[in-house]
Amino acid sequence: MTRRVLLLTPSRGLGGGTERYVEALEWAFTREKVQYRRIDLGRSGASAHAQMLAETSKRLRASIEPIRLVLAHRCLLPVGLLLARERAVRGISVICHGSDVWGTQLRPRRYLEKRLMGSPRVRVVAVSSFTSGALSGGVLTTILPPGLSRDWFDTLVKASANQAPVEPGISLVTAFRLADWREKGLPELLDALAVLRRPDIRVTVCGSGEPSRELVRLVSKHERCVLRPGLTDSDLAAQLAAADIFVLATRTRQGRHPSGEGFGLVLLEAQVAGTPVIAPAYGGSHDAFIERVTGVAPADESVEALAKVLDELLRDPCELAQMGTRAGKWARESFAPELYAARAVGRLL
Repeated sequence: MTRRVLLLTPSRGLGGGTERYVEALEWAFTREKVQYRRIDLGRSGASAHAQMLAETSKRLRASIEPIRLVLAHRCLLPVGLLLARERAVRGISVICHGSDVWGTQLRPRRYLEKRLMGSPRVRVVAVSSFTSGALSGGVLTTILPPGLSRDWFDTLVKASANQAPVEPGISLVTAFRLADWREKGLPELLDALAVLRRPDIRVTVCGSGEPSRELVRLVSKHERCVLRPGLTDSDLAAQLAAADIFVLATRTRQGRHPSGEGFGLVLLEAQVAGTPVIAPAYGGSHDAFIERVTGVAPADESVEALAKVLDELLRDPCELAQMGTRAGKWARESFAPELYAARAVGRLL
């Protein structure tokens, strides 16, 4: 197994689960003494891919030791396969997340990527059993769920132990890249709370990126809903730890503009912070919690189903608190960073 890696990623600084996944990989490589260099795509478009290809080729040609390519997203497969011709390359690992695997199957690029994943030089890594199943069609996959770097893990645990006094009432938190607020189900969550008619519930929307006018307008219509964009890691951890429930209501859609959760890393983050979760009805998030033990999922994506599980959880505050305790214990044991580091290196390299 080669201990040198070029890690190709689709972005830096945009936030979201994929970027957190990459941060955990970087920590794992460092922990396991794997020499790596990260190369970011930076922007979309053919010219950006060409620039990544040129930069990575230059580094490969300068190397006298074998190197494995780790592609943090399937959109980088065409670049990866062109790079595979370089003498120093010893195989490719490509990570498949969520909606990137269940978009329309009619697009030529989707067909090409599927063919490329069947190459004997490519190891396909899925973030959940659901994502693995969505790939299917002759593509063999190994599963590597997301993990957390030691620093981020410790920040979340510390926040759960140092909760500041909060306002009376029930605190719900949701978090996502703010540009994706529709796909992440914020309108449905607010509609579900309207069904409950409970003035004691307040909602905090956390996320990366600048909120759009439409998002600001939606939030302003709800007196008990506030927007917290651009939080630092410590502030986000504090929000997750202080919540009574974390909710991720992602919509699952196929087609040219797909959406859905391959895993839902933020669900894991909330549980490490000691908060029980409500996960999306569909997709791979059922790998990210234990049903009725550390969280729940609605029966479907309707507003009524989401309102029902919210109502059930809020009826018994003692059981809800115990669910949070169980969530913290399970997530911290099952996703301990040191265990994850060894697992990540073993499955990718």
